Amino acid sequence: MMSRRHIRVAAALAAAAAVAIAARVTFGQQSAAGAAAERSVLEGDWVRLDTAGSGDFGGLTSKFTPAALTPEATTMMTAVRQAQNQPRGGAFTENRVHKEGEPYIVVDRPCGGGFGGALGVNPDSGAIHVIAQKDEVIIAPERGGSRHIFMDGRGHPDLSRGTPTASGHAVGHYENGVLVVDTVGFIPGPVTAGGFRTPETHLTERFEVSPDGKRLTIKYTWSDPRLYQKPHSYEYVLERLPADSYALEEWCDASDPIEQQSIVPPKQIQ
Repeated sequence: MMSRRHIRVAAALAAAAAVAIAARVTFGQQSAAGAAAERSVLEGDWVRLDTAGSGDFGGLTSKFTPAALTPEATTMMTAVRQAQNQPRGGAFTENRVHKEGEPYIVVDRPCGGGFGGALGVNPDSGAIHVIAQKDEVIIAPERGGSRHIFMDGRGHPDLSRGTPTASGHAVGHYENGVLVVDTVGFIPGPVTAGGFRTPETHLTERFEVSPDGKRLTIKYTWSDPRLYQKPHSYEYVLERLPADSYALEEWCDASDPIEQQSIVPPKQIQ
């Protein structure tokens, strides 16, 4: 039979254990609630602001500090620019007349470049929609495609065994409410404000929402000692769209009368 002293000690230990468990549960609940709050603040529709007062789409990055490239990166950039500035391919023909409104290939290489950013946020004012979940953040831009940021604690894959992409491989976490993202695995190509990137280049992004929830600042920092004399940084500021905003779906459909307009003047109807 237990003595009264032993009973009191056992009761005290049980009470302490109960308090510890309750504190742990409460802390876990608070942590989960805090993480959910961080995600909900970031989620929504955002559109780029011209905070520098450039006044036009072409000038939105004109006041950014240019990247300080190494000689090797400058050589790479020159080769890319030359490829982008190549003339379009010759006329493509199937040796037959095409009817008005019938889609067909006009030239062999209609567009130069092929080195697009695909980071979800364009240098101009293209809008984005952010979906923030526990294990993943998705950035869906106005111009199609999407970017996936993995939040489940995984690391980057072995770059020697992967295929570079325009948006790279991104992993992220939150630091005091700020989404911090690290991305590698890019297709070689230009970067905003005169920068350059390769699969090994690291891009660090910080997505920070203002206290009132109305503005989102994204700070970009490109780091690669092979390409940059010092890290290349700049930032975009976006404004949250009203809650009742919506996006219109749009696509190219050759059967749509509006798509029957082409470089060939359509038949004029009196």
